Amino acid sequence: MVRAAQVFLVAAACEEAGWTAYATDPLCTRWSLPAAGLILGVTWAVWHLVPYAQAGHGPVWIAGQCLYTVALRVVIVWLYLRSASVLAAVACHAASNVGWSLFPDHGSHYDPVVTGSVAAAGALLVVTAWPAARVRRW
Repeated sequence: MVRAAQVFLVAAACEEAGWTAYATDPLCTRWSLPAAGLILGVTWAVWHLVPYAQAGHGPVWIAGQCLYTVALRVVIVWLYLRSASVLAAVACHAASNVGWSLFPDHGSHYDPVVTGSVAAAGALLVVTAWPAARVRRW
């Protein structure tokens, strides 16, 4: 498990170098926090469509995972803007990946429809409870 967490941490750091460190600030100067999160989230979800299909997942699984991916990106953008740290984004991303892998047999009982719905509710809560005006922008 420790090795998997290390791999997920390195992978998350590499992805967040692009999604957060490079792309988030320019998007947030032009768009609101929710819009920037949605733009990045949809792009992130599309980025993963082929690997999801290649892994043999069906359309319902893929749709649920894409919903989760978009919602998680909104939360990650919010965390980044609140903390001004890419490390917060990396920690959230890595924790998400470690979380599904904790299910028996590397995610065999993971249901992205449930997880996506819960994450979407969480993202909606974050966006409505902490309006963009109260989030530090630069």
